[in-house]
Amino acid sequence: MGKGGRGAVLEPREKWQGEHAAERYTTARFRSRAAAERDPRTVARLLARHGVRRADSVLDVPSGTGRLRPALEGLGLWVTGADISPAMLARDPSERSLLAAAECLPFRKGSFDAVVCCRLLHHLTSDDALERTIAELARVSRGLVLASFWDRNSWPGWRRSMGLRPDSSGRRPIPKRVLARCFARAGAPIIETTHSLRFLSMQAFAVARVRP
Repeated sequence: MGKGGRGAVLEPREKWQGEHAAERYTTARFRSRAAAERDPRTVARLLARHGVRRADSVLDVPSGTGRLRPALEGLGLWVTGADISPAMLARDPSERSLLAAAECLPFRKGSFDAVVCCRLLHHLTSDDALERTIAELARVSRGLVLASFWDRNSWPGWRRSMGLRPDSSGRRPIPKRVLARCFARAGAPIIETTHSLRFLSMQAFAVARVRP
């Protein structure tokens, strides 16, 4: 995608590099208490529901400014963060965070009990990028993969597909069948999907379990 000009759609690697992006993410993006708590609360609930236990290891990628870390550590988990943006990582006080891209993680196969990927997949602009990223998330997990996505099959997603809710940002709602196919090919079938605000937002979460 384009790197220059006003209105150009940026890939995630480019979009979150600047200090302005990190500043927005820590201030205006999740300004209200409800917005700030929604993702961490949902992630913690799903991990606990599917058997993640105290002292298990979890990879948070992209970890951004570390906003999920308190909820994950509240479950007693051993959290490692990874993000492609130095500006984002500079705002995460943890020493257990490193610079890395979700589609090329510097970890061995099965390094973590669970992998969390929040608010990335809808920024990927092709099915190939989606499949590569999901395969990498599944590769480094020996248990769960929990990933958020924009559900094309939701009511807001349907309105957008009909041209009733235009969005020129490049963010992409994903059909559940496409997401399920990518996870299945990665050896981690989806075992649950759930929505944050079903009739108000496309934001949804998929939980997959890596096959032994």
